[in-house]
Formats: sequence, structure tokens, C-alpha cells
Amino acid sequence: MSPFRKYFSAVAIAALTITLSGIKANALRSAGSCTSTSAGVLLGPLGSPAAEGPTGRDDDFTNLSVDGGIAASSNGLSTSPAVKIFKNTVENVGPTDDAFVLTVPSIPADFRVEISTDFGDHYAPIDSSSYSITLPLAYRASSAFFVRVTAPAGLKILTGYDTVIRATSTIDPTVTNATIDRLYAGFIRVEATTKLTGGAQTIEAAASGSEIEITITFTNISSADGNGSSLLTAYDVVISENGFATPNNWGATTDHIVGASDNHGGRIIGDREGSSWLTDIVTSLEAGQSGVFKFKRRIK
Repeated sequence: MSPFRKYFSAVAIAALTITLSGIKANALRSAGSCTSTSAGVLLGPLGSPAAEGPTGRDDDFTNLSVDGGIAASSNGLSTSPAVKIFKNTVENVGPTDDAFVLTVPSIPADFRVEISTDFGDHYAPIDSSSYSITLPLAYRASSAFFVRVTAPAGLKILTGYDTVIRATSTIDPTVTNATIDRLYAGFIRVEATTKLTGGAQTIEAAASGSEIEITITFTNISSADGNGSSLLTAYDVVISENGFATPNNWGATTDHIVGASDNHGGRIIGDREGSSWLTDIVTSLEAGQSGVFKFKRRIK
């Protein structure tokens, strides 16, 4: 019988990969330019209406993540609904006063989107086929507005779901600008691999004294490309494993080898002789960053 029934029960989201949710083919294509001789508009994350994304000013973004209900099940889906509030800023960069129509040309399936122009006191529902909100802005003025996104359960873990917000000038309807409010169903991917020493091909065939190196790679999979876009940083990421916690049995069948490491500077607890559990605490992990946590066990 293998001395490891399960190497890492805490790695709930191992082997899942990030994919961005589908966006309507024309959702990010501006209906025109963001400026003309008679009007101009910029729309982006809170305090950053001129933000840029990977390709320009129509795909800048604000990234948020659901807070709970993301423990991976057998099908890798979220287990509870989520509500998050995004904050955006629209700015009048035209030559005169204007009013801008806020629309949502793309909403993920089964999501609900509402917009507030009074800092969250009141929200109005909005969808991709009807409803809009008109926001008057004086010359060179800007205004913040909130977008409340309600997501259903059953989201694919480690996936970004994009709601596209567009502002259109009423003076010149060809003048538009778009931004993305992106909700992740979790954004830290954790993957575990093992490597045997001593020549054995499988753990079952490994002799007493053989060493097993466990490598845990943790990655912030949220999008990072963009100038002025609002990124997701993870704080106090905790990776923990107990060799006696069901279904693990490696606490009884292997001995710890002192010398655990984390190339991202995490604080490791439990790296001592006789240990049957280890915890790695990563202070922060910025968008696109990854790290590697390693430790070894010796088969008794």
C-alpha cells in the first residue's frame, strides 16, 4: 500500500487552469473613438479613467474575486453565489458639457448587474439588451459610479468573468469608451507534484529510506497587463498540510527532512525534525506572480 494515500488534501484547486470567460465578439470593440471635435469620454477603474488594457483604452479592467464558496468540488465549480461591488470613473474630456449613456454590452450568463450613481445608496438594474443610465457631466468633470455584480453558484474555479461597461456621448454617439469589470472565481492556483529518489518508479515500489520531494507551485493567475488598470493582489496566502488529517497517512509512514524552502519568501512553520505538518505563509502575491514551496519526506 502506498505510504501516501493523498499528498496534499489542502491543495483543493490543483490541476485546474485559468481561462477567461467568453466575451461577445464585439463587446470590446468601440462603437467609435473616445474623442471627436465635439465630444470626448474616458471610462476606467476608480480614479483611473484613462487606464489602458492589453490592447488599449477599451479593454482596461478592474479585477475582483469572490470571497467564498470556491472550495473545489469533483466538478471544479463554485458552491455559492457571490456579490461584489466594482467602482469605476467616467470623465468628460470633450470641449463642452455632455451627458453619457452607461450601458452593459456584455454580461456573463446568469449574472445580474446593477449600477449606482449615488455611491451605493440606490441601484438600478441594467442588462445587455435593454436599460441604460444617463450621467450628465460638466466640461472636464468626472464622476464615480458603482457596479454591483451578482454571480450565481456553479462558476468554473480559477476563471475570470467579464462584465463590459460602456459610456457613450449623447452629443456625438460615435464617441464611446469601454472598461471591464472582471470577477474571478478564485485567483490563486496551487499545484503539487512529487519526485522519488533511490531509483523507484512508484511510491509503492520505493524502499525504506527513499526520499520523496514535494513541490507546491502557487500562482496568482489574475490578469496583469495594463497601465492604470486595477489589479488583484493576494495577501497572507496560507498553504498548509497535516500528514495525519484524513485521508493523509504520510505522517505515520514517513519522516520529515529538515530544509523546507519557499523561493517567494514565505514564512514556513513546522520545518523541524519529527514534524508531521507544515504551513507556508506568503505575505503577498501580486497579479501574475508565482512561487515554489518545497519539502522532503523519508519513507520509514
